[in-house]
Amino acid sequence: MNKGLYLHFPFCEKKCNYCNFYSLANLTLKERYVEGVIREIKKLSPLNFDTVYFGGGTPSLLDGVELKSVLDAVFTHHKVAENAEITVEANPLTLSREKKLQELKRAGFNRLSLGVQSFCDRELEALGREHTAENAINTVKVAKAVGFDNISVDLMFAIPHQSVKSFEDTLDTAIALDVSHISVYALSIEEKTVFGVKQKRGENLFLPSEDKEAEMYFLACNKLESAGYEHYEISNFAKASKHSRHNMKYWRGEEYVGIGASAHSYFNDMRYSCPSDIKAFCQEAKVEDCYTNTLQDRAEEKVFLSLRLKEGLDLDSLEANYPVKRGVHFDSEVMELVHSGFCLYDGKTLSLTDKGFFVSNTIILKILDSLQFTP
Repeated sequence: MNKGLYLHFPFCEKKCNYCNFYSLANLTLKERYVEGVIREIKKLSPLNFDTVYFGGGTPSLLDGVELKSVLDAVFTHHKVAENAEITVEANPLTLSREKKLQELKRAGFNRLSLGVQSFCDRELEALGREHTAENAINTVKVAKAVGFDNISVDLMFAIPHQSVKSFEDTLDTAIALDVSHISVYALSIEEKTVFGVKQKRGENLFLPSEDKEAEMYFLACNKLESAGYEHYEISNFAKASKHSRHNMKYWRGEEYVGIGASAHSYFNDMRYSCPSDIKAFCQEAKVEDCYTNTLQDRAEEKVFLSLRLKEGLDLDSLEANYPVKRGVHFDSEVMELVHSGFCLYDGKTLSLTDKGFFVSNTIILKILDSLQFTP
């Protein structure tokens, strides 16, 4: 079976106020790091890939030659499907020039994932983003002009100074740009971020209330679905045939290989990661936190990941392939969730509604508790 390949580039021009991912605002080791990624691509036993994802950080900080050299190494040492989805994440400012976008297109990239976050300049400034709304809009337009027909934009809600109206304006702008995929994430305040430190000090972050956060989420669901975007995963909306094929591998429990500092892998039924250390990776790529999934682990992951998707969980298939069955009170407990508007259930397939998605962790834990796992 074809696998996914994730390549992590943990470099940024600056650290955003909300970011908790491993990245450094220092490009000193960029060239050595690229050499390390290519080294690891070559060391990997030949595999078949149908998705390749350059994530970060900001991989688009690499120049066109560097990005092409990495992708060429993948094609040279592994078999990449003819119709493979090849994505690069980008900050709009790093792709503002037509030449850079043309270089990416010629190199073989066919999907862009743009970290837009908002089309309101005041909100972008609060987040610590360096691009403006105009920068983001122009980048999408230029990318389409050079031939990219699969463009995703990331948007955030419940961010400082945001109102329901300003979020609606951001959604309207994304829809008007006619991009193929839109991801919508709620801001999460993490302890070691700028926002986390400020919150700990008692500073006012000017965040919307919980009720406004919920209103924003349901607004996104309704507006995007009305505009022809399928709500196929908790935070993701896509036009027909434009789902993120790489991310679907994560959500369907399929295998993928991660290369780079802090990259994670699920390969040969084992989960493992690389240390979050750029200098160490440049010298030698090691792995840590290796863990082989038990059957129960795999069953629980199947439940959790399937319920993130609109298609839901096939319970007959779950019981046929894993040591799990519906508990004595499963139907009654699930029907209570159905009557409360959190789930849909036809006796075979269980899925979450938009209301269920908004509180998915709580609902999924209730469902896991109603299943019976056997040795």
